[in-house]
Amino acid sequence: MKTNKTILAGSEQFGLPGFDELPAASTPASPVVMAGRAGAGAQHLGLFFAVRPPPALALRVIELATRLRNEHGLVGKLLTPERLHVTLRPMVDDEAHLDAAMRAGASLVHDGFELAFDRAMSFPGSGAFVLRSSGNLPALAAFRRRLNLAMGDTDAQASRSATPHMTLLYDRKHGIAEHPIEPIGWHASEFVLVRSHVGFGRHETLGAWPLA
Repeated sequence: MKTNKTILAGSEQFGLPGFDELPAASTPASPVVMAGRAGAGAQHLGLFFAVRPPPALALRVIELATRLRNEHGLVGKLLTPERLHVTLRPMVDDEAHLDAAMRAGASLVHDGFELAFDRAMSFPGSGAFVLRSSGNLPALAAFRRRLNLAMGDTDAQASRSATPHMTLLYDRKHGIAEHPIEPIGWHASEFVLVRSHVGFGRHETLGAWPLA
């Protein structure tokens, strides 16, 4: 059964790399153990810190996304399991940001935390269909603030609000109002630094650090 396709206004949307990147061609992700510089021929690159669902849960998220896609009559292509993530901080992919991000990731000590998403909705503008939390995930927000401080932000900059979410697909033709779903979540035990080849569906893992 299809539900109301009215976009809920007022949700924060981000047009920065890694938050809600453009739909991409089907290209396999290529994990990289060590960080490397962006190639001169790269067309559109972005860096972001993120947490990812573990592989078994990522498959469950895809099952949920498939069901929601069918229920709402969405036409966008589902993200692959390895590209599912929750962005913590997007950055421009240049040498200064990459160096700062690698230093921040290696220096940060923080406990792991729980994430749970209990809402699904479309973001206006980008057409991203996402999972989000009605509780705004305060533990994730606290970690994100610590990460921003490690990157050199001021207290005010580090405390800027964001809407934690996990993108499932992109569909600019249909807007789905926020609605409840059965909660799905995990314990975040690591965070990663990712280079996104925007428009090509390719994510490189440049660094991964455990959470206590």
